[in-house]
Amino acid sequence: MRIKPFMHAPSGSVTFAAGASQQAGAQGPLKKAQRVAVVTDKGVAAAGVLGRVVEPLGAKVAFVDDGVIPDADCAHIDALAAKMKEANVDVILAVGGGSVIDTAKCAAAVLAKGKPIAELEGMATVRTKLAPLVCVPTTAGTGSEATQFAVVKDRVEGRKRILMDTSLVPAHSILEPELLVGLPREITAATGVDALAHAIEAMASRMWNPIATSLATNAVLLLRDSFARSLSHGDDVEARAGCLVAANMAGQAISSAMLGACHAFAHALGALKGVPHGVANGVFLVPVMKVNAGPAYAFLSALLQQDAIEFVETLVHEVARIPTRLRDVGVVEGDVDALVRLTMADADLATNPVALDEEAIRRIIRERL
Repeated sequence: MRIKPFMHAPSGSVTFAAGASQQAGAQGPLKKAQRVAVVTDKGVAAAGVLGRVVEPLGAKVAFVDDGVIPDADCAHIDALAAKMKEANVDVILAVGGGSVIDTAKCAAAVLAKGKPIAELEGMATVRTKLAPLVCVPTTAGTGSEATQFAVVKDRVEGRKRILMDTSLVPAHSILEPELLVGLPREITAATGVDALAHAIEAMASRMWNPIATSLATNAVLLLRDSFARSLSHGDDVEARAGCLVAANMAGQAISSAMLGACHAFAHALGALKGVPHGVANGVFLVPVMKVNAGPAYAFLSALLQQDAIEFVETLVHEVARIPTRLRDVGVVEGDVDALVRLTMADADLATNPVALDEEAIRRIIRERL
């Protein structure tokens, strides 16, 4: 097997333990912090999770912003960064899912660069030291606590903006599976499918490398053993732990090997119709795997001792109950041209192992309609 040149940058430090979030102030950047900005959303705050993490920090907390909405919002990010500057923040603590963590990442970038987030879109646009970011994920899906990516929604232009920069990798992540107990089934399903899509795309990416593949493969095996249990028994801490670690590993994998066409379709669907990212990935994952079928999935099939595409199809559509039809998530015939256009413009197409032209993209969308 020929290994092509590659670069792998590990994520920040990770702590995995029961009760770890309550000890956050005694480790990592928070230990020396003086002025901490806490970023979260109203759902996390209402669930009682936030207090467990924040209360031990006491007077270190400069302010709590619970204004994050699904699909991190550009306008909110710029306003949050201004608030951080005024409060002289030296550490940022993100408690929540992918939108919360991406909001915190982008606010840190805006704070450091002094530019609105819209001007920082793209690859390697930050390239500077940011205020340290500590992440406490409350969903097991995006793996954003381990990646150099951030995806935000520009609601003025009606599209997703993607940032990729090693400066965006959080300094420290705290994985506490107990925080996921009680997470609604639909959120567990969507976020778990997102983690699965990350692992599957990292394996077949044009930027494939052995380290990323090892992380991605083990993420799939963890999801095989834990995802269904987390859906049927939401209070199963061991199942939650498997999904949480899998999401982190899959996040590390895509940070190294990048993604593919499934995410290009998903970003387009999310931008146009507001479909949750994990659901959008689930709609397109199997058809993209069929287009990309090759050595990566043959290897996975051997490990699983069953066809990898059939395994994913069952897990995504029968176990997680993600729809197979775009009509079921609000897409109509008149949306096809816009979906094609947005997918064609997405950067993740570049690392898909099979080149997809406009005709191929339109065919996949119409087959899923």
